[in-house]
Amino acid sequence: MKRITKETVIFTILGIPMVICLAAFMLIVLILSRGFGTLHWGLLTTSALQGGLFEMIIGTVYLFLGATAVAGPIGVLAAIYLTEYAQFGRLTRIIDQSINNLAGVPSIVIGLFGYTFFCRQLGLGISLAAGWLTLTLMMLPIVIRGTEEAIKMVPESFKEAALALGTTKWKAVSSMKVSPALPGIITSVILGVARIAGETAAILFTACVLVTRGLPKSPLEPVMALAYNLFVKIVALGEPPEKVFGIALVLFFIVILFTVTAIVLRFNYRRKQQWLR
Repeated sequence: MKRITKETVIFTILGIPMVICLAAFMLIVLILSRGFGTLHWGLLTTSALQGGLFEMIIGTVYLFLGATAVAGPIGVLAAIYLTEYAQFGRLTRIIDQSINNLAGVPSIVIGLFGYTFFCRQLGLGISLAAGWLTLTLMMLPIVIRGTEEAIKMVPESFKEAALALGTTKWKAVSSMKVSPALPGIITSVILGVARIAGETAAILFTACVLVTRGLPKSPLEPVMALAYNLFVKIVALGEPPEKVFGIALVLFFIVILFTVTAIVLRFNYRRKQQWLR
């Protein structure tokens, strides 16, 4: 009887993630089936002023690329400092705890902070730059933690061998620790992009407007985004979900495109790392 009870508990614990994955798969199938019927080339290339999605698609790509360009280098450098240079002490513990706390902050709170600090205090206003910085706050914990783990997985003997040959510490760290860890670093960036892919609250207050005339000409101008447009149409305008499945599908494809590109880069680099095979 005890054995049956334990097996039932284990089956239940293992079955819950399976049900969640199945539900996510069914949601994707629903979006694909409903969204394909609403998409056509004219919708993707027509201006938003004529009912198209062109500015929203490009604006979403701008947000992704800008946030990645800011969060990527900062996150990687912070992880290198924490794993290779920081001395264990109060400052390191404060930094570690701050990263953990930042990862748990709700996106709506980060959006309000971004509006208060970046938009008002720094004078950026509702702009691409404010959106990039706000989304960077959401990506940083994932990029830092993922990069830390990737660097720690590289054998310490690689760096020690380089130091024994007389090279500088930075040269040893960059070539013998960071370079072999690049596949894992790219993975952490992929996860960071996935984190901000469908965020609306963070850009609602900082970067987006409903309609603009053309694309932003500088980082200090506002932008249109697919996630924000979805929010406005469903919540503010009360349109039925069936009418916006196409927008959700385009956003889904953009995220998949970024992910596949990063996976291909990671795979190509991994093939060059003989020790990872």
